[in-house]
Amino acid sequence: MKKLSLSSQVLLGLLGGIATGLFFGEDVAWLGVVGDIFIGLLQMTVLPYIMFSLIVNIGRLSMDTGKKIIHYGLIFLALLLIIGLIYLVILPMSFPSRESGNFYSSDFVLPSAPFDFVKLYIPANPFESMSDNVVPAVVIFSIFIGLGVMKLPNKEALLKPLDVLTEGLNQVNKMIVKITPIGVFSIGAGVVSTLSWSDLSRLQGYLLVYLLAVILFTFIILPYIISIFTPYSSKTIFKITRSTLITIFATGKIIVVYPQLIENIKDIIRSDENTSKEAQDRVDIIMPLAYPFPNLGTFMIFIFVPFAAWFTGKALTAIDYPIFLSSTFLSSFVAPITGLPFSLDVLKIPKETFQLFVVSTVITDRIRVVLGAFHLIALTLLTISASGGFLKFKKKIFTKALLVISITTVLSVVALRYILTASMKGIPSNLEIVNQFKIISVEQDFVVLEKSKPNPNPKWRGENSLSRIKRRAKIRIGFYEHSAPFVFRNQDSVLVGFGIDLAHQLADDLNVSIEFVLVKPGQLIASMNKDHFDIMISDIFLSSQLAEQIELSKPYLNVSLALLTKQDNKMFDNFDTTSKLDTFTISYIDRKDIAKEFLSYFPNGGSYPVPEIIDYFEFSKGIEKEIDSSGIDTIVIDAHLTSAERAASSTVFKTGYKVVNPLPYHINNALVFPIARDEIWRGYINKWIDFRKQDGTFDKIYDQWILGHPHQEKVKKWNILDDVIKVRFGQKNDSLLVK
Repeated sequence: MKKLSLSSQVLLGLLGGIATGLFFGEDVAWLGVVGDIFIGLLQMTVLPYIMFSLIVNIGRLSMDTGKKIIHYGLIFLALLLIIGLIYLVILPMSFPSRESGNFYSSDFVLPSAPFDFVKLYIPANPFESMSDNVVPAVVIFSIFIGLGVMKLPNKEALLKPLDVLTEGLNQVNKMIVKITPIGVFSIGAGVVSTLSWSDLSRLQGYLLVYLLAVILFTFIILPYIISIFTPYSSKTIFKITRSTLITIFATGKIIVVYPQLIENIKDIIRSDENTSKEAQDRVDIIMPLAYPFPNLGTFMIFIFVPFAAWFTGKALTAIDYPIFLSSTFLSSFVAPITGLPFSLDVLKIPKETFQLFVVSTVITDRIRVVLGAFHLIALTLLTISASGGFLKFKKKIFTKALLVISITTVLSVVALRYILTASMKGIPSNLEIVNQFKIISVEQDFVVLEKSKPNPNPKWRGENSLSRIKRRAKIRIGFYEHSAPFVFRNQDSVLVGFGIDLAHQLADDLNVSIEFVLVKPGQLIASMNKDHFDIMISDIFLSSQLAEQIELSKPYLNVSLALLTKQDNKMFDNFDTTSKLDTFTISYIDRKDIAKEFLSYFPNGGSYPVPEIIDYFEFSKGIEKEIDSSGIDTIVIDAHLTSAERAASSTVFKTGYKVVNPLPYHINNALVFPIARDEIWRGYINKWIDFRKQDGTFDKIYDQWILGHPHQEKVKKWNILDDVIKVRFGQKNDSLLVK
């Protein structure tokens, strides 16, 4: 019986792992640990191998050969990346038209992590770089050592032992590669057993477009480029590298099979009788040199940026693309997890979309490295062919390639746009998601009083608010109607939101029912002082002016001020633009002091009070509106000042708007509960806030109503054994019992 090749064993191991994960589900998640051990074993020899290999091969080079390799390497790297940039413009055309708002993200108020160029590329402490697995710094350190050794007269005394050590490391790697089928089986089972398909459904647009990019480059564009310029055929390349590519896909890392990949490229070169031993030796130099530079796998991952813009209803315009492409080039020098937030920030795309990217990496990391590996194969073969003098431009293959690539690309983009148009209809919008949210706390009996009146049960002499609430078995809670995500009515006209959820929790803790009291804008202080309610749960900013007039609880949530403005309004995108405006007008609700503080940075700005946020939407269109008894105003308001949380929620309910902060930093404020003027009641509420913050209640409610993460009790993930076989077996037994 013919023994299976390693590539066949690896493929079977991967498929077997996926099947095992689907069949047993979370019960085999422990196999992920076995996969991690396999990756660790592969990885332990990689950095020493790269370091010693570079030192040996650069040390033996002549200066002319070194210059030639670098010269051609940079030319072909530029060629590949330029093609990548072209496809970053073409492939987003697959996204159909879409409008959507965004939930709030804490990324809005957190500074971006700075890109530490020195630590990544400068080996100030090479031992630290090696221990932290900082490959670019280790490569640069090795290059300098190799250049230093190159000029030594007795360099072979050092290079020969290092040569032997490099070969020893390579042998260790080959030993570990033999257990690759077991390793990829464990990785496949571990990943699939914990994969959440519901999370990935919202990402199908990005995943399909990125998969298209990987297929086009790996199986069509790069093979044709290699065929146009080099003597190596695509058939030979795939035959030699397939087991390595499958392993790279399973592990999600190029670096762990780097020695194996280098050997594969040497085998490809050996397949052509006309190539020399010198050409094979150059692989050991070119591959490590190419690794720190951007590859097409990482480059094309930035399709997520136009996807994020499309997903949030803000398609990139022609003006945005030069910024997008330049930021992509700079960001591609680092890992996507670091580079993408920078690109999103530059283009003012809501950074909460980055959370979607993090979810997608479960799949994209494995696809990305396959294209990255093939990019390295193509770049190495092209550079070796050019520096070795056997590179030849084949005009017939070029003409055929141009035709095939053009037709395939156009048909793929058109077909994918059609598929996404159809499939995205089944994915709920953010507004539909909000309308499906349920109160997390135990719901109490309640009524909604549409007209605010004093409490029908005045306090007895010497009675405090807490005692009256207990005596009546009811708590009166005030609210502003249009203050999503804190208080609003969903599509079923049910009162919901962050504040309403907390209200039910408070009533549950007190063991009382609720009377929700609708408070008209501008009537908060008067209603509170006239005993209309015991506590107000809409988002109320803390201020000394307000504290002088009514009793306030301790802060329960910190928020950041922001502007809500039209999606196409560029006036407030940054401080420099806004501060130079001749004039502009922002609206605000109640809090003139906060508007004044904000406008202190913009001498030409003006403000205008509005009763509710819905009035801003009317004024932003320049519509005549009777605002009070003084008559009808016609005014165009450019933006609305509120909290970032409320602004973000407004974009969900009213598409075509965005959240911006034109200041170079954030003005923070705290939200408080206005409460009845009563020392005992205030003490109770403050202790209740502390307790419910400590036990995670506030965080749980915040995650749903403000961040948009539906609250779900943890359930075991779907698997074939529990949800198909056991279910059917049980149904069969039930049917027998009935008979």
